[in-house]
Amino acid sequence: MAHLIGIASGKGGVGKTTITINLAIALQKNGLTTLVLDADLGLANAQLMLGVKPTYTISDLLSGNLTLDEIELNCYAGIGLIPGASGKEALTNLSTPTLLDLINLLKASPRQIVLLDTAAGISGQDMQLLSTCDSKLIIFLDEPSSIADAYGVLKIQQSKSGLESTFLIPNKVNDEDEGKLLYKKMNGLCMSFLSEPTRYLGSIRKDHKVLTAIRSRSPLAKQYPESLAWHDIRLIAEQLAKSLKLN
Repeated sequence: MAHLIGIASGKGGVGKTTITINLAIALQKNGLTTLVLDADLGLANAQLMLGVKPTYTISDLLSGNLTLDEIELNCYAGIGLIPGASGKEALTNLSTPTLLDLINLLKASPRQIVLLDTAAGISGQDMQLLSTCDSKLIIFLDEPSSIADAYGVLKIQQSKSGLESTFLIPNKVNDEDEGKLLYKKMNGLCMSFLSEPTRYLGSIRKDHKVLTAIRSRSPLAKQYPESLAWHDIRLIAEQLAKSLKLN
């Protein structure tokens, strides 16, 4: 049975999809077979960062026309991608039984790990998807709006499923010390107001090569394997595998 990891952020533009794609590649390179679901179901863009053009999407799966295997794309380093659909409003308001059926399909995947790149924000559908995951990664920046919105996600998740398997990842920091301080700040909020701690995997440094890779529609891991951000994502993947005892 696959281990489901939901990746979320309260605010858009924090680097969530970039981290999801490159984390999947790092886990795959660590020997863990990994699948990515673009769980921003109605506004998909993960395929752009991998430079692939899907023939089929999650819409074809949910309509019953195709199976999970039939819509899965084999991408760089051997990771799989289940593409979302763009401009499909109906996919943003799926019924609870449909969402649970999707989760069960993902759990039955032969891959060891499935990463769910959820939409930014706190919509009911995305919070439900996130709460069904075995582990959660919350991405945030050292900005008041990003911190406030990430805390909003944490508050909802704490009420739904607790924070026991929730990890925080500060992004675009100057160095590891700054990342640790930012984690302590957010974790302190959780301890003070939610009475439950989160966990720390590491942080990701600012790196202009991230944007260059996005513009070239190529994963950072492929385009700039010596970059600071890729180095940090690899370390996070190693820590994640150890924490979850998946390797």
